[in-house]
Amino acid sequence: MITAAMRRCLGAYAALVCLLAVLPVLIIVIESFTASDYVVFPPSGFSVKWYVESLQREEFLDSALLSLWVAVIASVVATALGTLVALALVRFRFPGRRVLQSLFMAPLSVPGIIFGLALLQFLASWGVARDMTAVIVGHVIIALPFAIRFVTVALIGMVANVELAAQSLGASPWVVFRRVTLPLIRPGVVASLVFAFILSFDDVAVSLFLATPGTMTLPVRIYVYIDQNYDPLITAVSAIVVMVAFLALGAIERTLGIGRLFGLR
Repeated sequence: MITAAMRRCLGAYAALVCLLAVLPVLIIVIESFTASDYVVFPPSGFSVKWYVESLQREEFLDSALLSLWVAVIASVVATALGTLVALALVRFRFPGRRVLQSLFMAPLSVPGIIFGLALLQFLASWGVARDMTAVIVGHVIIALPFAIRFVTVALIGMVANVELAAQSLGASPWVVFRRVTLPLIRPGVVASLVFAFILSFDDVAVSLFLATPGTMTLPVRIYVYIDQNYDPLITAVSAIVVMVAFLALGAIERTLGIGRLFGLR
């Protein structure tokens, strides 16, 4: 039996874990407002000059626009494919269904570095060049399992009899999907779009192998900059990326609820 004291201890432990997980990110955000010309914590003085400089650096702006473009395309493609796969896995029973489901979820169990290297070798064996298309393909693959998961949760939560009622009234399969199924699973689709966007925009492992100097995404640009410089500029760029991610997570919580996506409520 769980007592009140045990609940308080468990809550304190969970709060401590969350604090330790968020603390490094919080330090980066605080450091981005430093007035010094080198990274030191606690920061000496308060200034937004590094944010101003980051917005004036063309290489970072170009990489940010490229990352934004890649993330939008990858999230839309991954969500569209994930919706179709989720419909097939939830609505139909066929031989090999479990195997196919495990295959689509396989990228979640492979480290990003290993997956990026394997994808690079695979594309090279087929003569596919490292370019923006290759980066988008890699991002779609890593985002697809999340899209399938989110849409699957939405499909399981809806009442299938509504679709049968629409069919009995003479609606075609396309009309049923467009006017009945899609509106009911819209929260899962929106969550898939946002999560896929975050994964694509923040990915560095896959992009590091597939990007070129002309198609360098923002995370790769940050990685290269850290290797050659040691100033707070990169903390401001990283803080902006973190803020974008938090805004996207807030959109998911408003539309569906993060806990519900993973079956927690």
